[in-house]
Amino acid sequence: MKKQYIFLTLLFVTLYILYLILSYKYREYKINSNIDYLKSLNQEISSKIDEAESLIDYKITRAYKNKILKEQQGLKNRKEKVVYLTTEQKYNKYVKPETSSWEEWGEKMETKIISAEEKLINSMTNYEKWMYFLFKIN
Repeated sequence: MKKQYIFLTLLFVTLYILYLILSYKYREYKINSNIDYLKSLNQEISSKIDEAESLIDYKITRAYKNKILKEQQGLKNRKEKVVYLTTEQKYNKYVKPETSSWEEWGEKMETKIISAEEKLINSMTNYEKWMYFLFKIN
């Protein structure tokens, strides 16, 4: 009987020691994985900081400032030709389309006049349009 108790106590002691070892290893693994994650995060942040510093250094240069002035304000240096490009909307805002003669104005007005048949077709649904075009049913 004594041998059984001794065996059971030794078994519990070894299981407890095994539990302590495994819990220690698990905590060590979690700590190491967090350290690795923080190292990779640190490297990413440092690379982004380096990129930002290089971009700031580029934007401080005189060449970049000249480029921006030329693009946005149309400024130029001596013996230099600068083309100022804008979008079509901005261009149309400042330029009035003018007709060269009354004939062109009349042609534009004629194209805007819509016949009764076209008004009817425009008011139809898609199905009604097909029926009208295929079978001439109104």
